[in-house]
Amino acid sequence: MTPTSPLLSRAQSQRLHLEVQGMVQGIGFRPFVYRLATALALTGWIRNGEQGVEIEVEGEEANLATFLEQLEHHRPPH
Repeated sequence: MTPTSPLLSRAQSQRLHLEVQGMVQGIGFRPFVYRLATALALTGWIRNGEQGVEIEVEGEEANLATFLEQLEHHRPPH
């Protein structure tokens, strides 16, 4: 892995805002999102919304793509 300058890293980062509806409370969804984002070096937040949860994540585009794929296919069962 090659170190990059903070300005370069910031310029390459992307941000996503997601709203996940359905059964997401009481199944370990928020801890799953936290662990996944941390493992992919993403920053952001997750909070309860009106009909589910809101997620905002920021990081490198490839890591965000992996995050979305993992979120879709490996989320906790409900």
